[in-house]
Amino acid sequence: MHLPSKSPCAVPKIGTAAMISHRRGSCSHQRSNATMLLRRGQSIPALTTPVTVAPGVAAVSFHDHDTSTVSALLIAVSENTNDPIFVKNCSGELIFANPATLRMLGKTREEALYRTTRDLLSDPQEAARVDQDDRHVLDQRTSLTSEQTLHLPCGVRTYSTTKAPWIDGSGKLMGLVGISTDISARKEAEDSLRARERQLEATIAERTAALRELTNHIETIREEEKRAIARELHDDMGATLTSLSMHLQGAYALFPGDEKWSARKSKIQSLLAAVVETTRRLQTNLRPTMLDLFGLKTALGELLTEFGEESGLTCKLSLPDDDLPIDPTLEIALYRMLQEILNNVVKHAKASKVDVILDIDEDQLTLTVRDDGVGIDEDRLRNTVTHGLRGLHERASYLGGSIRIKRGAGGGTIVAIDMPLPG
Repeated sequence: MHLPSKSPCAVPKIGTAAMISHRRGSCSHQRSNATMLLRRGQSIPALTTPVTVAPGVAAVSFHDHDTSTVSALLIAVSENTNDPIFVKNCSGELIFANPATLRMLGKTREEALYRTTRDLLSDPQEAARVDQDDRHVLDQRTSLTSEQTLHLPCGVRTYSTTKAPWIDGSGKLMGLVGISTDISARKEAEDSLRARERQLEATIAERTAALRELTNHIETIREEEKRAIARELHDDMGATLTSLSMHLQGAYALFPGDEKWSARKSKIQSLLAAVVETTRRLQTNLRPTMLDLFGLKTALGELLTEFGEESGLTCKLSLPDDDLPIDPTLEIALYRMLQEILNNVVKHAKASKVDVILDIDEDQLTLTVRDDGVGIDEDRLRNTVTHGLRGLHERASYLGGSIRIKRGAGGGTIVAIDMPLPG
């Protein structure tokens, strides 16, 4: 990535000589082992592999050209790139810096060369991190690519820098070479994207919470409406049926004593009993009376007893000894979820036994239902929408809880409902 043309760190393409410095004397070049040699035996590795070129143009190697051509190519690359290219000796001193490096540092050639990182960077911690990378390259004799954010004269910039050990033809470690690419724009774009992602996640979380609160409110209203209907069934319909039964008892005395009227009387009594039972069942399904009168533990016991009688399954209920106060909204939610789980057992499990366990501690309530049936298959576990399990997950999530469903080790299915208790 190149610097924008208006960036203070941007380096214009110029045609001055390469900035290779020595304390004394002039630099000289000679051809040896495909390297560009400086005076006093110091060398900077040159390219030794073919250069990638456009289709139809033959690839070339620096071995195919004389020293002057190689030097000209390296100088052209070094001076005309916007990427800082630099060389350091084993003491960490900068001994080569192309124009992009000098512009990045905000230094002249004389101010930069033979200076250490701590001399060139204003932030000691940033300089220490750069030196740490340099030492890794020198000690391990291996290349390293890292990202560094630096406070420079032109502002805060982020660079991706690749460094490699500089080893001469005899295998002696001379220092390191490096090239940096300004990735500030990319990092800013990434930071902006992450900020937008966080904002989106926060918005989603906020709207999810609002939706959960709204759904919970709707569920509460539904339960209140059911409670009102159940109360009317109990008060009005119950009173009406009781009065009807009393009037029928008086009418029975007027019936003739023959067999014909006795059969009619028995039929009327059976129909009335059926109406009373249907009314009671509707009332319980709308709002379990035991839940309002005696609490969750008693209501669960009654529910499981009736379920066992209707389904023929053997049911066992384990309850905690202590009675902890539970929010009415949580009580009815657990009751409804147990109803749904037991309904699924009848429909799908082919079980003969059901165990229900209620555990309550200081901050969490767990309701576990275990059957000995065929066990839930993987398709049903994955496809909770079409198999009626979605309602369980949603009802639990409304109250900040969760559902765990799995196959039992010895067969059957285990459903565990974990619900937080208000602190």
